Amino acid sequence: MNPARILVVDDNATNLKLISKVLAHEGHIILEATTGEQAQQMIQAYRLDLILMDVGLPGIDGLSLTRQLKADSKTKDVVIIIVTAFAMAADVQKAFEAGCDGCITKPIDVDALSELVLKHLMRASQEERKSDLNVLLIDDTQSGLKLAQYVLRSSRHTANAAKVAEETLKSIKQSKPQVILLDLVMSDGDGLSLVRLLKSDPETRDIPIIATTSHPERFPRSMMMAAGCEGYLIKPLDSNI
Repeated sequence: MNPARILVVDDNATNLKLISKVLAHEGHIILEATTGEQAQQMIQAYRLDLILMDVGLPGIDGLSLTRQLKADSKTKDVVIIIVTAFAMAADVQKAFEAGCDGCITKPIDVDALSELVLKHLMRASQEERKSDLNVLLIDDTQSGLKLAQYVLRSSRHTANAAKVAEETLKSIKQSKPQVILLDLVMSDGDGLSLVRLLKSDPETRDIPIIATTSHPERFPRSMMMAAGCEGYLIKPLDSNI
């Protein structure tokens, strides 16, 4: 995992030093703030992966700042772990109601801190990899379109469909898909010709194309990769892919 940029917000110098030292030892890039106002300046200036936020800050408190960050579309996905001296269930509940992603109590257990930070960074990394893709499906069979749309939408991707090559070219120009899933057998032409056309056009050549076919003997993998495809799947598609 790449080093994360972490902001530690605490007005207690001892806690600030301890947390920063532990996380820096793990290889992360550490920024520090001692007030909510300083934290706001840091948040505006840097792209952050995680914030360790003390509750009892001078000025704007940690829970209020957490609410603000989670309500802002620019910062709502930043992982926020609340650090609190209050271990009562009601206090922890307030932290989660404010929108925090995790909570750790003082005095700081350095092993628990490292594990908690790693867990949330790994989860955030997995979510980022699953982020929505705009996928264009090219298939002239209704069953093929429905299966592919179901699989992609179940994984939170946007799946638009085009049945024939003419519709496809128009759709690509309009929607600018991030990935094209292309059936190689079409009623108005073969997919290989369309791949070559897309890869020769400066407007579409950088869009990854995943070829799908029920006829690997007609469209072998080597042929499609040579034509410029980035992926190759044999039908019937595995819904777990």
